[in-house]
Amino acid sequence: MAVEGNLDLFSAQFPASLVPRVMQLVLDSWAEFKTSQTEETQITLEFFVLLNQNQEFSRLPFLIDPEIILPTGIGTEQIGRLDLRFTHGQLRKVYFSIECKRLRVTFPSGKFESLAGEYVAEGMCRYFNGQYARGLDKGGMLAYVMDGDIANAIENIRTAVESRRTHLNMDTNSTICACSVLSHDYIKETSHNYGPKDRFKIFHIFLPMPS
Repeated sequence: MAVEGNLDLFSAQFPASLVPRVMQLVLDSWAEFKTSQTEETQITLEFFVLLNQNQEFSRLPFLIDPEIILPTGIGTEQIGRLDLRFTHGQLRKVYFSIECKRLRVTFPSGKFESLAGEYVAEGMCRYFNGQYARGLDKGGMLAYVMDGDIANAIENIRTAVESRRTHLNMDTNSTICACSVLSHDYIKETSHNYGPKDRFKIFHIFLPMPS
């Protein structure tokens, strides 16, 4: 697949023009994905294999890596771990990351939880506490909707986001909204006052677990 224009291999940011292609790859790959896994790490690792195969087949201009550890500047500690990392250029510190979380889970005990709070606190907020995307202007969240109810999953996240706007560096009336770069019912975005130009986007992909 051809890429329009010239992409700077030493750019300080992951190319915005590639973000819709990343998300379309995720959507297309999920449509053919089958798994019996129920834990998010194992789901992600199995899904990565299919993503990687489809990326190579489509000759998309980025690489995908799973479970990437982010060390401190001197390498003595781990500051974070990326579930999925998409890189295009020659700089390892420049990437588009996707954090994967389960939503709307029924546990073995029979207890049901939306897990929307965890999605925000243990996923979205990590883009703003120095763990993910240092110096970058965008990132992604991938929700495995375990009961397949995408509409209610999005509403659960909307409620969780609106109650945590301050922690998420969001304006007073800001909320999760339609994606500006790829129109799809399963894709949303949020805008945050953060990053090198005080503008940071998180793209949210909601995926129904295969039945």
